[in-house]
Amino acid sequence: MAKNCEVDLFTLADRKGDLRYKSELEIYCRTVTVVKLSRPLAGLRAITSVFGRVPLTLPYFYSADLAAKVRRALSKRSYDRIFVYSSSMAQYVHLEDRIPILIDLVDVDSDKWLQYSMRSAFPHSVIFRREADCLRRYERKISEKASCVLLTTEREARVLRQITSSANVRVIPNGVDANYFAPVATQAQAAHPTVIFTGSMDYFPNVDAVEFFVRRVLPSIRRAVPNTQFLIVGSRPTRSVRRLAKLPGVQVTGSVPDVRPYLVQSHVFVAPLLIASGTQNKILEAMAMGLPVIATPRAIHGLPAILHDPVQVAESTQEWVAKTCHILRDPSLAQSLGAAGRQKVVDECSWEKHLSGLIDLIQTPAARKEADANRGPLPWLTGQRAS
Repeated sequence: MAKNCEVDLFTLADRKGDLRYKSELEIYCRTVTVVKLSRPLAGLRAITSVFGRVPLTLPYFYSADLAAKVRRALSKRSYDRIFVYSSSMAQYVHLEDRIPILIDLVDVDSDKWLQYSMRSAFPHSVIFRREADCLRRYERKISEKASCVLLTTEREARVLRQITSSANVRVIPNGVDANYFAPVATQAQAAHPTVIFTGSMDYFPNVDAVEFFVRRVLPSIRRAVPNTQFLIVGSRPTRSVRRLAKLPGVQVTGSVPDVRPYLVQSHVFVAPLLIASGTQNKILEAMAMGLPVIATPRAIHGLPAILHDPVQVAESTQEWVAKTCHILRDPSLAQSLGAAGRQKVVDECSWEKHLSGLIDLIQTPAARKEADANRGPLPWLTGQRAS
């Protein structure tokens, strides 16, 4: 965006460490406004809203300070576009109707919460189902108001079109930097057979995935391939994830500055996700690093079809054990699968390729109403600045 527009960025930070990135963002943005979000207060706001009809994620991510700063900027500056990243941030511009709004939902969150409810016991299942229903109504409202709604996969686009048929829905897939995530021939793999999973480890689908793998799959793998190690690499591991480190063969790293050294030393990447939506960037990164990948059908349904062939698909516990052991025992198979995956990612998943249409959408978002189209260009559509 910064190559084509003047950008003012407004964002939240829920960790003090995130503030160190502000100076890097300022390279690209005219202004960067960061407001700290207190997690305990955010949780309290969400809990007190549980008996209403508002999605809990809205009060959780609401900041009166940020809202005031956004309102002040809209009143003092002249903007031609508003770009909203994720549904929870749309609340800061929901009253704005003079400027075309593009919303990048990434995934359809209501569908994700519905999956949560199906994988949870009472009372969480009820709360998660409530959130799914409330978010579905909210997604319909903001999508119909927006000039354009972006999603990362065709599957997510179909889900949103089932929620509303009048929204202007476009797909821009996620990509991967294949130069950054590249195989490193000079670094040796671990001496023991090593399986790896990466991701934010306070995220429910990731927690659910490693719990399944450690408790249902890993013991059988270790009996068949002794000394197999399972690396769980990612920030903010929950208490239940940290407890897994007490089991044989499991290592939980917590936050790391760079996941690549852990990927390089591993032999197989696994994505045992039983809940999934959108594109799993962790799979793209592992494939770019030349690792063979085993994943559930849900984990790959957001990947382009051309990437499916190099990925080994497993669903049942028996399939997971058999396919993981097969790759661990056959280095030549691991190498061929990894090389094929790497080549597919390089050819099909560059950020440059996927983002080429984003600026076109910013320059010419579809009109929200047929009347707008009939009137021709509106005065606030001119220029190239975006927020």
